[in-house]
Amino acid sequence: MKKTNIVFVTAILCILVVSLFISAVNNKKNNINQGVNVYYVDTESQELKSEIYNIAGSSKDEILTNAIKMMRSKPKNEKYAIAIPEDVEINGFFEVNGVIGVNFSEEYNNMTKSGEMYCRGAIIKTLTELYFVDKIEFFVSGEPLKRTNGEPIGPVGSDDIIINGVIEAEPITSVKVVTLYFANSNLTGLVQEERRIEVNRTQPIEKYIIEELVKGPQQENNIATVPAETKVRNLAIQDGICYVDLSSDFVSKQVSGMNDERLTIYSIVNSLSAINSNISKVQFLIEGERQEMYKNLEFSQPFEPKDLIE
Repeated sequence: MKKTNIVFVTAILCILVVSLFISAVNNKKNNINQGVNVYYVDTESQELKSEIYNIAGSSKDEILTNAIKMMRSKPKNEKYAIAIPEDVEINGFFEVNGVIGVNFSEEYNNMTKSGEMYCRGAIIKTLTELYFVDKIEFFVSGEPLKRTNGEPIGPVGSDDIIINGVIEAEPITSVKVVTLYFANSNLTGLVQEERRIEVNRTQPIEKYIIEELVKGPQQENNIATVPAETKVRNLAIQDGICYVDLSSDFVSKQVSGMNDERLTIYSIVNSLSAINSNISKVQFLIEGERQEMYKNLEFSQPFEPKDLIE
C-alpha cells in the first residue's frame, strides 16, 4: 500500500514538472515575459524601484513597445514617478546580436543630467529583464548617443549603469568648501579664494566650480578671469582628463591678450584640480569642438595645473 502511494505521488510530481516545462516553453514561443520588474523613480529615496508586471506581445518589437508603455503608465505606488519624460518619444527599436537599439526623439536633449541618468537607468534595468535583451544602445534622432569627447556610449547592460538602481542614502544637496583661483589686483598672477557653495549630488561638482568662477570673486581686489556670459555646456572626466565644453562666449567675450588668456585658462585648470585630485589635465572644448587657438594661445591640447600664485 505504501509503495503504491509513493508511485502515485511520484507520477503526479512528474506530470506537474512536465506541465510547468511545457508552459514555460509555450510562454517563450508566445513571447510572454512574466514577472518583469518595471522601474520607476522613488521620489522620496531618489532610487530606482520596480513593480512587477507581465509583458506580452506577438513579436519582440511589440514586447519592447508594451514594456515602454508600462514604464509610462502610472505606477501603483504613489511615491513612484515615471522615469521617462512625457515629451520624450521613443521612435523605434532594432536588434543586433542581443543588443537593442532605442531611438529617442530630439526632446531627449532637453533633459537635465540627473533626468538622463534616471531615464536611461530605468530603461536599461527594465528592458534587460526581457528574455531576449542583453544590452541597450541609445540613439537620438537616429544618431548614437555620445560622450562629451565625441565617442559613442555604445551598448550598456544592467551591471554597467552608473546608478545600479540605487543612489546613496544621503541628502540630495550639501554644502562644500571649495578653493577658487582668480586674478590678483595687478593681473600678474592668481590668488586663492575659499567659498562655501551648495551643491546637488546629481550634478558634477566640477560644473559648480566653473559656474562660481563665472560669477566672479567675492573678496575685494580679486579680479574675475572668466567672461560672465560663459555657459557650461557639458563636462566629463576620463583617464585623468577633465573635458570642459563651454559656450562660444568663453572665446568671443574674452579680453584679448596673452596674459589675460593665460590667467583665465589656469584659473579654471587650477580650480578643477584643487577640487578633484583625479584631474591631472583639462581639455577645453568650445561648442563641442576642439579649437586650435584661444585667441593668442595654443588651445588644442590639455592643460596641466600651473602655480601662478604671486
